[in-house]
Amino acid sequence: MGTSRTVLVANQKGGVGKSSIVSAVAGMVAAAGRRVLVVDADQQANVTSSDLGVEGDNGRGLSMALQFAQPLTPMREVRPNLDVIPGGPALAVVASVAATAQQTGIDLRGNLTQTLNDLRETENYDLVLIDSGPGDAPLLEALLGTARYLLVPTKDDDASLSGVELLAMRYLRSRKAGSQIQLLGVVLFDTNPRATARNREVFDQVHDLLEGSGADPFETFIRSDRAAAVDLRTRHLTPLELVEVAESDQKNRLQRLRQKGKAADRLWSRDPSGLASDYQALTREILSRVANAERDRVAGGVA
Repeated sequence: MGTSRTVLVANQKGGVGKSSIVSAVAGMVAAAGRRVLVVDADQQANVTSSDLGVEGDNGRGLSMALQFAQPLTPMREVRPNLDVIPGGPALAVVASVAATAQQTGIDLRGNLTQTLNDLRETENYDLVLIDSGPGDAPLLEALLGTARYLLVPTKDDDASLSGVELLAMRYLRSRKAGSQIQLLGVVLFDTNPRATARNREVFDQVHDLLEGSGADPFETFIRSDRAAAVDLRTRHLTPLELVEVAESDQKNRLQRLRQKGKAADRLWSRDPSGLASDYQALTREILSRVANAERDRVAGGVA
């Protein structure tokens, strides 16, 4: 039946903000005092190493859980209230395992669902966020069969929107195969907030793509902020943490200039509060849609 209150962030196109959204939303919810688990199901492990700045097991634990239902052991408290199942290159074996699954009897989807449910019940996580890679189809199939909700980020270019279409078809196949996953919606990422006409045009395109799915595009979009994006990745910060660092940086700027600090110490973003506000609004909208979906299931008598 899938893992309740688990949100898969996916698009079959890379570079559309999946890892950034997972780490940002996880940081927002954890900072509010709720327990969060991030599952990094990407061979590149961007959310583990680049966004959150932790050294993991290169995906070996998650790979063993997928293949053999081996219990998952998270990296605990990488931030207060935030645990991580690391990703990495060890997940590459999943494709070859899936190719022989019928002969070996390995059930990737069933194994992942069991191990995630066991971990969530033991640790009492309020929210589980899963990051995914763009091209690992067998792993993506297992994730679509495990998560309860799907969030799809996209940029406004044709390649990214094509990735949304490809994922939509895979999502529908997963639903027909018995998955309980529900589409929360599509969110625009790396967008110019002043390009209102273009944003409305893309919003309408996304609305057409979602026709018949029961989901609407997210009203919130994530603005383009190149300087903040560099700082977030190089310093391994969440947006809330970057705001705090930027405020401190401004206060100490004159002292640093007198001391002729090294260029490597420079913070590129002057005011990342706008970007952080976008992520706060998106987090609220995600949690609101999850809450509405849960109320609808209870009203309909569905567990």
